[in-house]
Amino acid sequence: MTILVIARTTDPNRQSEALRAALGLTLRGATVEVIVDGPLLTPLAERAAMTLRSFGHTIHNDVAAALARADVVEVWT
Repeated sequence: MTILVIARTTDPNRQSEALRAALGLTLRGATVEVIVDGPLLTPLAERAAMTLRSFGHTIHNDVAAALARADVVEVWT
């Protein structure tokens, strides 16, 4: 299962929480893709992104391609 997490927020805390939630989804065996609008806003978001990447998950901004691959979409605003 591929889960797409879209973090469309400029609130640093919401963005961090979205990335932490994406990391949590990997514990259930899902493939996770994350779309982030703009830069990572906190050290916590950066650590979560680095961990996701180290596990082979992707963080990018190609929404159309990610939507085509996703079985489930979660949006954080």
